[in-house]
Amino acid sequence: MRKITNVEVFPTAVGMKDVFTIGTGFVGDPDSEGDHVFVKITTDDGYVGWGEQRALPSWSYETTESIVSTIKFHITPLLIGKDPLNRNEIDRSIYNALKPAVSNGHPFAKAAVDIALYDLCGRILNVPLHILLGGKRHDKLPLCYALSIDTPEIMGLKAEALSPCKCFKVKVGGDPDADAQRLRAVHEAVPEAKLWIDANQSYTPANAVALLKRVDDIREIYCLEQPVASQDWFGMKHVREKVSIPIAIDEGCFTHYDLGKICRLECADAVVLKICKSGGLGGCIKSASVAEANGIELLGSGLTEAGVGFIASVHLFSTMDLVLPPELNAPAFLQTLVASDIEIEDNVVTVPDGPGLGIEPDEDYIKEHPLLI
Repeated sequence: MRKITNVEVFPTAVGMKDVFTIGTGFVGDPDSEGDHVFVKITTDDGYVGWGEQRALPSWSYETTESIVSTIKFHITPLLIGKDPLNRNEIDRSIYNALKPAVSNGHPFAKAAVDIALYDLCGRILNVPLHILLGGKRHDKLPLCYALSIDTPEIMGLKAEALSPCKCFKVKVGGDPDADAQRLRAVHEAVPEAKLWIDANQSYTPANAVALLKRVDDIREIYCLEQPVASQDWFGMKHVREKVSIPIAIDEGCFTHYDLGKICRLECADAVVLKICKSGGLGGCIKSASVAEANGIELLGSGLTEAGVGFIASVHLFSTMDLVLPPELNAPAFLQTLVASDIEIEDNVVTVPDGPGLGIEPDEDYIKEHPLLI
């Protein structure tokens, strides 16, 4: 029986090439590198799988330190000696060891390992990751890029500079007047582009309604994501009942259990799928099934992961019919994707068909840019 013999964790600094600010605050800029955690899993016969997640405590509670220690001291002992193809056994042991009780069970740490296991299994079976998920529906995926909170003029110019991108996640900060100006500037700069507003919990319910009233003539606005605090499901419901555009939930929905509650409360029209918050690809698939059964639309996103996490999302979203292009913004914000064989042309990414993730992580870069924790 093939066995996992080694699990390595690499906290890595990856540079930003532009400033990135969202409703919950600062994400990064060219003077401050991002915290990425890479995972390498090796078997006794030499197969290797890679995973990755980004730590962003201002968005979710897991830190670089907690992700690294969780993988090293709690997940690795459960993997050593196991057959990597026996995913049900592995997933159950990790779930039992890291229960989603008070928290969501360390989903970022789990997600990094989950991606590495999928990559490993794909390489062992000599099939691309999307085949392990049932097969891709799309050979190529247009990308949606995020626009950092800035002055209206700069946000408009950045939207123009990202041409031919035709869908933007417009970050807003909780001020209806200022944010309406930002949205109008982006719309005027790229009038044909779809606009996906993302408040990142920065609004009160009443102010969220006020914002949408100020811009209700911009027909290209498709939805408003997470206008209120993540735990304020009744605030989400209030906004949804007062406006005509779809309301999407993100930080307020980590698991398919969360989504079941949200469907019963009727507080969202769409759900944002992220591998990181779901604890892996399987968690996203479970949420997608609950959404489909309840008439909830699917949106895809990431957390500015580098190439490994980015391509894992590309594989996943290629198997789904999302209502907008997935917002995977690493190409727009990171100085390097820390991987080769990623094909992006005119903001459209090709879904890889090589074994596993179908890309090669830059192991030299990963080892040469350690984070000191």
